Amino acid sequence: MDDRPKSRFLFLLAVAVLFCLPLNVSAGIQEDLIWAIEKGNVSDASALLKKGASPDIPNREGYTPLMMAAQSKNLKLAELLIHAGAKLNIRNRYGETAIMLASYHGQTEMVRQFYIRGAEINHNGWNPLIYAASGGHLETIRLLLTAEANINSTSDNGTTALMMAVRGNHFDTVTFLLYNGADPNIKNEHGDNALNWAEKRNHQNIVKFLKSHGVSE
Repeated sequence: MDDRPKSRFLFLLAVAVLFCLPLNVSAGIQEDLIWAIEKGNVSDASALLKKGASPDIPNREGYTPLMMAAQSKNLKLAELLIHAGAKLNIRNRYGETAIMLASYHGQTEMVRQFYIRGAEINHNGWNPLIYAASGGHLETIRLLLTAEANINSTSDNGTTALMMAVRGNHFDTVTFLLYNGADPNIKNEHGDNALNWAEKRNHQNIVKFLKSHGVSE
């Protein structure tokens, strides 16, 4: 009896196992990393990264580990991922980057760490400054402006940082932006400027402030 077909089958099976096993192990490590990130477990995440887990593969919602660290306000985790080589300018399905999410949550030191390592702040569309203004995060805004963020940049629909500060009724932020060069007369795609936003939301203190500085509809 010729055993060559059987031997060939066993050889091919061994090759398949040899090449598939690392892929299975890698997938398992990657899932464990996402789990560790979700739990904020820095030590486990560090161990998994050393085993070869990628700091850039997103979870099922499209958020990379670095984005998840920004959302959970976990600076130590973010620093770990940065040192592991995480890419800073990856975007999720909503067009958001890690520095945008950190800015939205007012994580000033995290924003600083991202920026000094090359994270973009003046890209087109929604950006870190507009996100920071949405939450009224003054310290983050100061940092971004020091890094030469464009104070009058607009989102895809014409929204400015000043408009978002007005929308959130963040009076101190509105004041700071206006005194630092924000143009209150910029209009969005609907023809509304910052004063229109304040009036529509009945933010009377901001309405009075803008009008006192010569802003009109």
